[in-house]
Amino acid sequence: MFLLRPLAPRVLGPRFASLTARSATLAYSSNAPSTLPDSESKPRNRRLGRRDGRLQLLLSTLNPTLLQPEDYLDLSGMKQRYIGFTHVPTGPTPCIHYWGKGVFPDDCAGFLYYHRESGAAPLEGGIRFRRTRDHRPSSFPGGHDLLLPSGAPWELILPQVMRPSYRRLADQLLHENLATTAQLDLCHRIFTPMGRISAPLIIFRHTQTFPFNFGGPLRLTVVGSSALHSATVEPSYQRSSNFDKRFPFAGSAIARFEPSAMDGRRVLHLRIVKIITPFVCTNDKYKARVVQPEEGQLFIGVSRSGDRPWELDLNGPSRAAAAFRVLWNASDSSALRSLAI
Repeated sequence: MFLLRPLAPRVLGPRFASLTARSATLAYSSNAPSTLPDSESKPRNRRLGRRDGRLQLLLSTLNPTLLQPEDYLDLSGMKQRYIGFTHVPTGPTPCIHYWGKGVFPDDCAGFLYYHRESGAAPLEGGIRFRRTRDHRPSSFPGGHDLLLPSGAPWELILPQVMRPSYRRLADQLLHENLATTAQLDLCHRIFTPMGRISAPLIIFRHTQTFPFNFGGPLRLTVVGSSALHSATVEPSYQRSSNFDKRFPFAGSAIARFEPSAMDGRRVLHLRIVKIITPFVCTNDKYKARVVQPEEGQLFIGVSRSGDRPWELDLNGPSRAAAAFRVLWNASDSSALRSLAI
């Protein structure tokens, strides 16, 4: 008869014991509630769709008062982004770009929205991108609009939205009553022959801001009630014909035209709103007197009669004067004002 000897209990090694403890810790942590603050968590996305073989992000609104966390976009480092809308399912998929062949800058996250300033011209308005600190719509008022390298806002203006590739953006604006059919139809009729549109240089009203390069003339497109008008102005300094380069300067700013404060004069001055890159003279041999542009001040020209603010006389014979007379006259046009929302 054989007697079975009891086995001695097996002692577990330290490695196994540590693994067991680690497993227990992981099991506990997976059941524990998250302690991440709301500001650090991102919305679970959300509304993604595929159309024309392209992955698109579906947004709910372009109205800044109706934004949802799911409308938050992170465009950082991207060259392009396809977007769509939950309430406008048909039409080509819009693709947004930054500028030229460049990519969106770092920390470029926020919301697309429709922007229209108070006192805007009837056809003025556009879709901008507001950079915010997080995905919550409450952060929208404290954010800042995405800018182009020129200092002008990144924007798809109404005439661009009417192009076939952006038709769904136009339909969304109509769906939310952010724009009217009359506005969009007039944009289509006026701008269709133009071809490429450079949004920052389209002028809808006198006091609108635009990028100003100190190194050359301003070539602007002025929007009238039924047509476009080209305007080339030269807010330059006194210069000598001995120099090959007519504008031996560099630098840039954001500027705007400003009606003269003198009653009875149809004259526009140029105010420097913000200096983007410093003003410099690029020709060491240029000896003519130059008044340094100052932020917040009128642009000063230099002539034989002395230093005085540069001006554009709207009663003059130039094409620029004729173009800006259209805006001056349109400001009193009740028919044009009736198009505005």
